Amino acid sequence: MISLAEYQKTLGKKEPKAVNLLHGEEEYLIKTFLDKLKEIYRVRVLWGDELTLQDFERLALTGGIFEREETLFVYRSLEFFKGLKDYKQFLSLLERLRNKRVFFYVETGLTEKELQKEPFRSLSKIGEVISARRLDKKRIRELVKKKLQKGGIEVEEEALDYLLEAFSYDLMLLKGETDKLLLYGASQLSLEDIRRVVFAQRERSLFDFLDGILLKDYQKAIEALNSTLRTGTHSLQLFTFLVNSTLKLYTAKVLLEEGKKVEEALTLLDIKHPFQVLNFKKYLERNSKEEIWFLLERLHLLDLNMKVYYSDPAQSIRNFVIEYMLHEEGAYHTADARDYSGVDAEP
Repeated sequence: MISLAEYQKTLGKKEPKAVNLLHGEEEYLIKTFLDKLKEIYRVRVLWGDELTLQDFERLALTGGIFEREETLFVYRSLEFFKGLKDYKQFLSLLERLRNKRVFFYVETGLTEKELQKEPFRSLSKIGEVISARRLDKKRIRELVKKKLQKGGIEVEEEALDYLLEAFSYDLMLLKGETDKLLLYGASQLSLEDIRRVVFAQRERSLFDFLDGILLKDYQKAIEALNSTLRTGTHSLQLFTFLVNSTLKLYTAKVLLEEGKKVEEALTLLDIKHPFQVLNFKKYLERNSKEEIWFLLERLHLLDLNMKVYYSDPAQSIRNFVIEYMLHEEGAYHTADARDYSGVDAEP
């Protein structure tokens, strides 16, 4: 087994194996790896929870003039593996791969014991196993500090700690924020600079958007959504932030039902910064477990709409907010939806 960081150093220098098993939770590492892969090869992204063995066989063993160049990258591979009835047929198919390569991505870190189970055991024998486990906080701190220093910026230790805690050491979110700080142009950053450059904008937009949804202030949600997209935050980053926050909120509700105190439950979910703790306490008070579950179901449908039907992410999120808002108010009318956003509410 090789780490993704080490594997990526050889990408483009030597040909990857036909079969590769990639596992780990670090979304940022996966994204940068996939971006690099797309620079070198023609990549087709597949979703394992929507993929059958017959579909995979057709894509893996047939193709047109680009067949020799194509690389298949399968997200949610664990769901695909669970749907297999005959591992031998699947492995026989992989052994017949000649002109294509495939990366199966499992969105969790697999233990040595799990790697001894099928189909992981056989995949390990015929291909490469690559680990993208979540980086520890010390390593993430080093990466963020190094990126700022490389851009000619020194940051106070207190300011760096505040930035990391506020974004829960999430590399995907931190990438966007450090990019903003690099554009700020200062040679040194204090805690006040971090609050002014990062949070002045973010609290008016992304966090306000989350407040609007979870505190049922839908006018605020629409205004924050438009502001966020207008100022350059990617719509999928906004979607991911909302999904992750809602999942944490639902898990917190479950922990409270199990007898945990609020502070204990939030700590278990790595919600420790006073700003986050205060907000999540308000969200917990305002939303029932059933309401949070309904929101998660709607977000799942939104995810499906963007990934399966390739709907425009920004427009889809706007429509989602409008439909969710009007559902909660018990008055879904297309005309009302247009009044709120200036865009049609049709999916």
